[in-house]
Amino acid sequence: MSDVVSLPENKKPLEKKLQAVLEGDFADIRQQARDFVTQPDFLTVQSGISKEEYREKTIEWVKKLAASGYSKLPYDPKYGGRGEMKKFLNFVETIAHQDMSFLIKQGVNFGLFGMGMYSLGTEKHHAKYLPDIMNGKLLGGFAMTEVSGGSDVQSITTEAVYDHAQRSFTINTPSDSARKAFIGNAALHGEMMVVFAQLKMDKNAESEGVHAFMVPVRDKAGKVLPGVTIEDCGDKIGLNGIDNGYLHFQDIKIPYDAMLDRFAHIDEAGKYQSDIAKKAARFFKMISTLVTGRVAVAAASLSGAKNALTTALTFADQRVVFGSSLLDKQSAQSRLFPRLADAYAMHFATRLLMDKHISNAPDLETMAAALKAKSSDDAIRTIDEARLVEGGTGYLSKSRYGALRNDVDVFRTFEGDNTVLRLLVAKNRLTELKQEFQKVAGIKKTLKMASLALGQLSSKFNLSKANTHAGHLLDPDFQEQTFAQRERTMMLALSKKIKKYAKETGGFRAAVDKCQDDMLAYADAYTERVMAEQFIKAVREQTDPETKAVLKKLCDVFATNTMLKHSTWYIENGYMTPHKTRALAEMAPELNQKLRSHAVALVQAFAIPKELLSSPERKPVAAPDALPKQKVA
Repeated sequence: MSDVVSLPENKKPLEKKLQAVLEGDFADIRQQARDFVTQPDFLTVQSGISKEEYREKTIEWVKKLAASGYSKLPYDPKYGGRGEMKKFLNFVETIAHQDMSFLIKQGVNFGLFGMGMYSLGTEKHHAKYLPDIMNGKLLGGFAMTEVSGGSDVQSITTEAVYDHAQRSFTINTPSDSARKAFIGNAALHGEMMVVFAQLKMDKNAESEGVHAFMVPVRDKAGKVLPGVTIEDCGDKIGLNGIDNGYLHFQDIKIPYDAMLDRFAHIDEAGKYQSDIAKKAARFFKMISTLVTGRVAVAAASLSGAKNALTTALTFADQRVVFGSSLLDKQSAQSRLFPRLADAYAMHFATRLLMDKHISNAPDLETMAAALKAKSSDDAIRTIDEARLVEGGTGYLSKSRYGALRNDVDVFRTFEGDNTVLRLLVAKNRLTELKQEFQKVAGIKKTLKMASLALGQLSSKFNLSKANTHAGHLLDPDFQEQTFAQRERTMMLALSKKIKKYAKETGGFRAAVDKCQDDMLAYADAYTERVMAEQFIKAVREQTDPETKAVLKKLCDVFATNTMLKHSTWYIENGYMTPHKTRALAEMAPELNQKLRSHAVALVQAFAIPKELLSSPERKPVAAPDALPKQKVA
């Protein structure tokens, strides 16, 4: 390996050059992650073991992670951490190739529990809890979701009632439907939970809104504390290495300092204080700080897709059918290469997302919601297609397709249901559009200006709507404009539609409810625009001719297939003629064919250790030597 690394850039194998592009400044930490999860103790059998065995194996891995020191990566050095969040995200993305239960288990403890406390708490909480959390001495969970609450966290009904005389809070679950649901680390291993509840200054008072509290649920010996009832969620479709549970609280008293008080506190006189006056604004500000999980899930979903693509493309390349490699067949290329292109596009988009997370960019919440939703949805489709391409072999548990699909499935639900996240994307972008207009002039004047500007851009765009020349269709500027134009047009159309319905129904909320399908479609247009821009940018940045040429071919596959997916929209909105979309359709298989010789190198660049591409099989049980012989009648 050292011989390969020491080679001049233009002499390195293509897969190594592509790997360097994908890993950037984080090659070292990603290799450390690969070394960590390919230790013998981590190469376990996932299929055919009991839930109980799987859970014990997973908690062992989490403890080893803590002992290794990698769990300190995201935390403030002031408390013994390393302050390297982006390294941590790259580490987490890489260990996802090994086992999703391990990924989520450590994510619950060091991400949701630890970073939740850190994001919502203040110095007194950080100093008290962080050292033990990052060292694995304090295991916990994140108790937000309720049985009947779902995505509507603002309406949860768990209560935290303040008693100023005692300087304490009492936590209660008012009904079975208010039980905290599907909480990781709850059923077996969690000692403390970040619990979200409606804060009341006395039991008859109106709620001050949702707040978070540090609530112990077990003692150091692992015994459940009085007043806490824990139910095991039991077997799930996937992620059975996670001990999900239901939590019910009855008169649980916690001290004043248990309230995570970054955004609100109760003063010495017992008065509620917050710099954010409105409950809704305070709630959304609080929730916006908890974005790390969505960033991690977007990247981890992509890891699942990369596993499936590596296995399927390697299989298809080696599988000879009807006299030639399966990967030489047009149908196999059409099924796999667009998925491979999607994965690369998502990879470059998630690098941007990580950068925005580190800088806490204003549009972080929007982009995290968008990429998490699309990455997890795309991962499921990619895993399914890869399994089908591999046929019966792919149906064997050792191929890991079943485990990957079942584990990634819930990524579409937790950290925000994907439908709800897409609606959030559209809502946030509508707000940004309104602010953009208001910066220039009055809303009516700017709407006219925006329409005029859009019309001028459309006219310029329409000049080429019938151009079917390959040089035009593969021009990065044309591709970038096409994605941007679609998003902008859909945004303005959605804005006008909501405005129209708001007048008819008398309210914004009712209008939004009538436009949800448009909002969902817009959210994906936004995401695809981000993916296209980042892919094109990555191609432009390459200095090595071979790397640049291969990435350009793959980017063309992404752009062409995505445009084809929306060909009806482009025709209906006057941006393309049927003749042009037909040219794109004819070009797609030609682009795939040009990519054929590079396909294996493109998945080898993911650098997934071969040990993680299939599950070890249990040794078959030997037949007994002395079975009684049966007489044949």
